[in-house]
Amino acid sequence: MMNPKYLIYHDLIGLSAEARLKSKSESSGFKDIGFVIDETQNMLITERNEKEKKFIKKDHIFRFKLEKGKAKLEVDGDKIVGLPINRLRSLKKKKWFRK
Repeated sequence: MMNPKYLIYHDLIGLSAEARLKSKSESSGFKDIGFVIDETQNMLITERNEKEKKFIKKDHIFRFKLEKGKAKLEVDGDKIVGLPINRLRSLKKKKWFRK
């Protein structure tokens, strides 16, 4: 299992997700968007009921389900903008500078 602290540095493909627009109030709640099947620099592409949908990362707040739905982690879309490989590189740089 991946550590929730480092989720934003991992590849998100295969995770079950929920999302809500940032512009709407918190009372609107999260909607199930299915499983992440692809990720680009600015979008998450999900599949639910054999239909694909695209979500702009910076416009949404995402909630990812870890460990078969037991744990949920809420992430602001601005924190996951960028390619997964670049997010991993930034984590390695942060660890390197701490020494």
